[in-house]
Order: sequence, then structure tokens, then C-alpha cells
Amino acid sequence: MKFIQSYYTDIGVKRTTNQDSLALIKAETDFGDVLLACVCDGMGGHSAGELASKYCVQQIADWFRTSFPEILYSNFDTIVLEDELRDLVNDINHRLAVFGMNHELSLGTTLTAFLFFEDQYFCVHVGDSRGYEITDRVRQITSDDSLVAREMEQGIITPEQAAVDRRKNILLQSVGITDQISMHFYSGYIRENACYLVCSDGFWHCIEDEEMVRYLSASQIRDNRQLRRHLNYLVETDMARGEKDNITAVAVIPCLSEEEV
Repeated sequence: MKFIQSYYTDIGVKRTTNQDSLALIKAETDFGDVLLACVCDGMGGHSAGELASKYCVQQIADWFRTSFPEILYSNFDTIVLEDELRDLVNDINHRLAVFGMNHELSLGTTLTAFLFFEDQYFCVHVGDSRGYEITDRVRQITSDDSLVAREMEQGIITPEQAAVDRRKNILLQSVGITDQISMHFYSGYIRENACYLVCSDGFWHCIEDEEMVRYLSASQIRDNRQLRRHLNYLVETDMARGEKDNITAVAVIPCLSEEEV
């Protein structure tokens, strides 16, 4: 499998540091190209959030380069993959929590990481960064670990109320804040002519589903350069509408037929 892929990240109009971190790594294997797309949105005073998100991304990227090949070449098993990712994220969580305690810091990060392998995707997720599947419509793959999302699921508030709720940034869990976390795993078959978007909450706050379809659907993208221009446009649009947070988006278009690349 081949991929069209790109990313765009911006510090935004208000923040003094970019606490978002990302990884977009492709590897050639005997099973075809595999790809990692990861976004972490850090939180904490001063540079603590930046440290947390960078550390999380680095650990995920190192695992992809060193440990994931062993899974591929050892009769690939989704249970083994999930177990390894759970152990990895729990270890990251523990190390960040200990670092924060030793340095009297409260620091944490969201995590949304996708692996694309053959005709499937696999995702590990904590927090309110998001993963989407974009075709002629938008499907949110991940669920937010936020107070507002939980109340919406319980029917306490409507989606319209959730969109303007002042509590929308209150997270129920993130990596590095608590002793234990309950991470989410998602998997599925890659849809033909689909674009997969991984983004921080700064991106999705002010961008409508219709705009994602218009600018990120596979039919609108020819190559990496054009995909980056479209991401750039959406980020600039996001900021023009008043978004003050850091903004990061990673987009991947898997080409099931290599003739499409």
C-alpha cells in the first residue's frame, strides 16, 4: 500500500509555546508500506505540556521503529499489538507522573495514534484529540474523554449545547496526570477513497464537517503538497474564526491501488 500524507501545525494566535506534538512516519516492509500517524496535545504550566506531548510522541515513534517490526514478522496478531500498546502507554503515563511529582509539576497529554497496515487501521486513544474517517461524509472514529462528551452520551446535554459549553476543555483522563488510565482501542478496514485525519482539539473546535469533506476527501487531493496546502488553509480558517489554542492536523490517504499514487 502507498500513502498520500501530510501535516500542519501552528502555535496559534495566543499561546507562547506549541504544546502539540506529532509523528508521521512511513516504513517499508516485506508486507508493504506501514504508517504511523500520531498527535499529542500537552497540558501543564509553562513548558510542561510541551515536554509531556513530545515525550509521548517520541516513545510511540521509538516503539514503531523498534518493536512494531517484531510484531509484523512474528505472525501479526492484533491481541499482541493491543497488549504492547497498552503496556507502552501505561509506562509513558507512569514516567510522566513520576517526573511531575519529582519536579512539582502537573503535566499530561492527550494521545491519538493510528497505525495503517495492509488494508486495516489500528488506533490507541486517550483524551480529546480526535481521529476521523472522511469520505463523502465525516465519521468520528474516536470518542472524547471529556466531561461534555460524557454528558452528551448520557443525554444530559445536546450536541448543540456541547458545542458551546464552557466546560468542553475539562478532560476526564489524559496521559501523565493520574496513576491509572483507561485507554481506548479502535480498528477497522480502510475504506477506499477515504482520508484519515488525526488532530488536536484546536483544529476541530471551529471546522465544520462539510469543510473537512470539501478540502480533505481523497477525490480532492492529488499529492502530498496539495494535501498540505489544504491543511494549511483549514488551520488558517480555524484561527480566523477565533480559535486560540495550538492547532495540529495530520492527514493520511491510503491508496489501496498503488496505481493511484
